[in-house]
Amino acid sequence: MKITPLYKKNLLIGAGVLVLIILFTQKKKIIKIYKGMLNDTQKNFVKKIKPFAFSIGNKIGVPPLFILAQICLESGYGKSSLTNIYNNFGGIKARPGEPFISLLTTECKGNVCSKVNQNFRKFDTISQGLEAQAKIYQNKNFKQYLNRTADPIQYATLLQSGKLKYATAPNYVTNIKNVLETIKDI
Repeated sequence: MKITPLYKKNLLIGAGVLVLIILFTQKKKIIKIYKGMLNDTQKNFVKKIKPFAFSIGNKIGVPPLFILAQICLESGYGKSSLTNIYNNFGGIKARPGEPFISLLTTECKGNVCSKVNQNFRKFDTISQGLEAQAKIYQNKNFKQYLNRTADPIQYATLLQSGKLKYATAPNYVTNIKNVLETIKDI
């Protein structure tokens, strides 16, 4: 059998299509594996916080799934001692005179991230911690984004669009997208 240029071309096109099909299939598997990475404790944390996130979000005009994703991201799905012991769900910094705990955290300026000690606010109850989180979205720096969108990713993008950014992590919106992918079916 003689291999003609047309035959080679068709063979390459067929191989290219096969590679695309394999990549697409693998991407679905990777996403399923990624979504399945939450253990029962983490899933239970999401289920526990979800009603609070929806109540607060609907009350103040922030997409509830954004609030849920932000809490999961900040707390490591409830693993953080800041969340478990001190009811601080958003990495809220303490002001002078407020009860605090000093913890090591990562802060970024531009694309340079470093470990620093920060004084984080301590709260007596889950409700107090979540109410304080809600106040951040309503403060003078972020209130213009309230009731602007129901899309959690678009809301995260808005929070990062102003002169003062909500988060210091340069990949914050991508992180929120990844968390949303893990919690969307819980």
